[in-house]
Amino acid sequence: MRRLIALLAIAASLGCGSDVLGPVQTVDGNWNGIQNGYSMSLSLTQNGTAVTGSVDLLGIGVSAVGTASGTFVYPNLDLTLSFAGVNDVSYKGTMSGSEAKIFGHLDGSGFSNLAIDVRKK
Repeated sequence: MRRLIALLAIAASLGCGSDVLGPVQTVDGNWNGIQNGYSMSLSLTQNGTAVTGSVDLLGIGVSAVGTASGTFVYPNLDLTLSFAGVNDVSYKGTMSGSEAKIFGHLDGSGFSNLAIDVRKK
């Protein structure tokens, strides 16, 4: 009986997953974050240190789709986000060493050091 209970406990714990991905060394893929009243999604491709992709930014009075370009030299991400009709926005971030997360800030075109972190999906 004890063995059965132990096996059931092990099986139950293996079935429980976590939404947090382990650390990564590249920015390839899809990243999403919601913070300070804004939602940002990045779809990025990395080739060496060069990064390109697309960005969706939503918030109060903001709904924009644009492009992303820049560099990633672990752990630092430096992107320029370009949207039609507005000045470019800078997104600078630092990759977490413990999970697939980038701690970042938006600057420019009305943003001033606005924290918005993204996680890999």
